[in-house]
Amino acid sequence: MIQLEPISGVFNRERALQATYPMRMLIVKEGIGFLCMNSGDHELLEKRIFFIPEEGLVRLEGQIKSGYWLNFSSVLYAEFLLQHLDPLAKNLFLNLSYRDLTPQESVKTYSLLDQLKKEIGAKKDLRFLAQYLSLFLGYTAGLDGYLAALTLDELQQVLRFRAILDQYYREERAIQFYAEGMGMSVGKLNKFLDRVLGKSLTVLIKDRIMREAEELLLNSDYSVDQISRILGFEQTNKFLTSFRRHKGISALQFSKLV
Repeated sequence: MIQLEPISGVFNRERALQATYPMRMLIVKEGIGFLCMNSGDHELLEKRIFFIPEEGLVRLEGQIKSGYWLNFSSVLYAEFLLQHLDPLAKNLFLNLSYRDLTPQESVKTYSLLDQLKKEIGAKKDLRFLAQYLSLFLGYTAGLDGYLAALTLDELQQVLRFRAILDQYYREERAIQFYAEGMGMSVGKLNKFLDRVLGKSLTVLIKDRIMREAEELLLNSDYSVDQISRILGFEQTNKFLTSFRRHKGISALQFSKLV
């Protein structure tokens, strides 16, 4: 589902870079030369990160002293798209694009990549890796502006919270459960989440449940009763009431939007 490898050496355009999965990124820490695609050549510069579309071979001409080659499946990418509904996110890999990182962003990016490599090596489950990748893409693409102001430790805390929430939101509603999972008091966790995400823990749990409800209503064959049970509601009416309050329309109306 995901491959992340350090990349370095002298390259010529006669040989294409190999990728198992369709979504591809080249992160250049130090290098010179060109990334060569059918659409043209793009200069390799220090601290430049490339978002590469599925179509076309990727060839390099020049030297990379330090960098990373990352590729991953559309299954992992789907979590990023669910969390980022704006067109910029949806178009991120439609055409080749790149972003030049500031020195501070570069340090954080490489620290996140080093940790991601460890998580892949530890064979973390797909839900965790999807959360990690979503945070990484949001940060490196500049789509989550609030992440830029966070320290590396705070970024890791956001990731840990997202991973815990994504694993347990269906069956766990207790605030204390998530606070214990984060190793914080309820008050400290709520202050942290309000500062970095702008929402309380209670709201974030409800948002995650409703986001899954939307996905199931639009892209599954489950009945409303089944969805209600999947999401941990004791009664279907409670689910329907919560959904209407969240979206402003009924679950039935929402399911007919597409």
